[in-house]
Amino acid sequence: MFRSVLMLAATLSLSASAAEPAASDKHFVFHDPNSRDTVMFVLDAPLEVINGLSNQVTGRVDVKGQKASGRFQVPVKSIKTGNETRDGHLQNDRWLDAAKHPDIIFEFKDVALPAPLANAKPVVLKTKGTFTIHGVTREEPVEVTATYLQETAETKNRAAGELLRVRAKFQIPLEAYGIQRTEALVLKVGERAEVTVDAWGSTQFKP
Repeated sequence: MFRSVLMLAATLSLSASAAEPAASDKHFVFHDPNSRDTVMFVLDAPLEVINGLSNQVTGRVDVKGQKASGRFQVPVKSIKTGNETRDGHLQNDRWLDAAKHPDIIFEFKDVALPAPLANAKPVVLKTKGTFTIHGVTREEPVEVTATYLQETAETKNRAAGELLRVRAKFQIPLEAYGIQRTEALVLKVGERAEVTVDAWGSTQFKP
């Protein structure tokens, strides 16, 4: 009987060690030296659709157990719309005012994950985060998909270290952030920016 108990304990121990480890207490830096991360937005209005893009995303996500905290920022001057004149308008003091407010910032703290991060298993959650845009700070709902990847020969083709891919989508109501559309622009500039993010963090990226 005692021998059977020992054998059972040994079997359970081997099974536990063979199980896929979860990512716990990890620190991911988002600062891709190859600028492959993307933040894209669409302003859809009756007379015009404006698409914007930035590949300059920096930040950090800290995962402790089943809670995550983080901060991301995007320089206003890095946003391109495919039209230099329009880019200048976007950066001036009537819009995002890059001189006074050079970065768009998104922060979240102690967000409960629905499940521990496990290798190659996406975690989807709907939560809220704090945005700072044009000097205004507000809380907005965000839908996030986070995928943790242990380091392998294959993942090293993307970047060294353990990786965390974060994909998110949310809406930014322009007027709530003090961005006023003139009467002439109401039919050309949508009242909300539909934003999507695809960014990769690594335990070995440098801030």
